[in-house]
Parts: sequence; structure tokens; C-alpha cells
Amino acid sequence: MVLTTWDGHLRIDHLAEDATVALTLVTVESATELRLREGLRAGFVTVDRQGPPAYVEVEIREGGLPADIAQLLGPRVAAAVAELIATGRAGRWLQLDLREIDGLAAAWAPYRLVTLAAEQPVRESRGALGAWAGELWTCLGLPDWREVLRALAAPPPTVEVRGTGEPESTRADRTEVEGAWQLPAELAGAVGVGPEVRWIVRPLAGAEFEIELRARRTGPPGGAVLQAGLDDGAQRWISFTAGEGGEPRARLIGTGEPVSVRFRSESRGLG
Repeated sequence: MVLTTWDGHLRIDHLAEDATVALTLVTVESATELRLREGLRAGFVTVDRQGPPAYVEVEIREGGLPADIAQLLGPRVAAAVAELIATGRAGRWLQLDLREIDGLAAAWAPYRLVTLAAEQPVRESRGALGAWAGELWTCLGLPDWREVLRALAAPPPTVEVRGTGEPESTRADRTEVEGAWQLPAELAGAVGVGPEVRWIVRPLAGAEFEIELRARRTGPPGGAVLQAGLDDGAQRWISFTAGEGGEPRARLIGTGEPVSVRFRSESRGLG
């Protein structure tokens, strides 16, 4: 593992014509970039598996940053971005201290893992642990998850039945696909479930798909519940609730572009 020296010089550029904000944490090291979802790209130093994002490009929504990105950037950086957008300035510099750099590295760890793993021949099924506004979170599914959803969404090929001129499907109707992910142990322990989360994805009408998630209860949740949501920018979180046999389950409905799934602990408002 290589550790990168960060001097904390953060450049924030407001690209008004593109309705985006670009944040660059200055480094001489090369970075690997990935489009994480529509309206969000991030880059991380390729040889540093513990560092903060070297680059973030995010689309402005409703005059500001998406709520989740503002939380992941932290209050001072988010406030600087908001001030830049409000004043219409093209750019500014911000000096981050070591605590803030470490905070970015911790918050963005799940995105760092999927970004740096994108070019690896073996895909990760275990998420990295991140910090999210006092809660724990992880991100799972890129990029093989996208391939599963695309395959289910693709219409079956057809051939012409001889003598009839009528098309006929060359394979059976689309069926469900299932697999498993591994939550970080700290996140699983905080919500009282085992690390393994089983998933089943089913095609629905049109471009819609359903993701059924199942966990195994191992103990009391410790003051937090497990939530899941598609990383599509909509900020919709679904809590796991007891299903058949008391097994914690959640059901997500998506449409359009395949995206990854985020998990987080949620203790705010509980107890």
C-alpha cells in the first residue's frame, strides 16, 4: 500500500454552463476516475487505497449540491460550494487541514473501493465501511451488478418462424437472478445482522426491476436499523423490516439506468 502526501489545497470550480461543480484535491499522483451514477464522477489516487477523493464532479440539483454529496463532503466544503454557487463566482481555493482530509477519506471509502476495483479482474462482493453524517454506510454492486440488470432488461432476441412470418423468442422469458453481498462487519454489527445480504433481482414491466434484499438477524440492532437505497440520486431509503420467520427484508424498485445499492445504519429518530 502506498500513502500519498496531501497538502490540503482544494480547488472548487463552478462550471455554470454545465450546471456542475468540480472539486480537485491537489496531488501529483495519477488518479482512477469512475462515473458512479448520473451526475456524479469521482477519482481516487490509483496507488493509495486509503486516501480521500482526488476529484469529484457533481451535477447541481435545484440550485445546490445533492443532500448526500453535501454530507459526504462535510460542512465546511459543502458551505464553500454553496457560497460559490450563490455568488456566481467561477472558482475558489480552500485549505483543508489533516482532520478534514481524513474525514473525506473515511466518508468516501465505499466509493473509493468501487472506483479502484473497476479495472480489476476480480470483482468485490464486500463493501468498504464509510462514515455518513454520524452513521455507517457502504456501497455495493458496481460494475457486475449493472451487467445483471442490463441482461434482465434486454428484450429476448427473436427469429422468424418458417412459413409464418411471425417472430418467435429464441429463449425463455426473463427470470430472476440471485447472489450475495458482504456488509462491513462494523455496519452489520451496528444493526444486529450478519454480514451476508442475499439479493434477488426480478424484471418487472417495461424498464422496471425489483431488488429483494434479505439479511439474517444475529442480535439486537443496538439502537440503529439497516436501510438500503438505490444510488440513483433520489435519496430514497428503505428500512429492513421483519418478514417471514422474522428475517429482515427490504424491497427496492428501480427503473432506467442500472445503479449500485447503498446500505447505511440509521439511528436518528430512534429511541
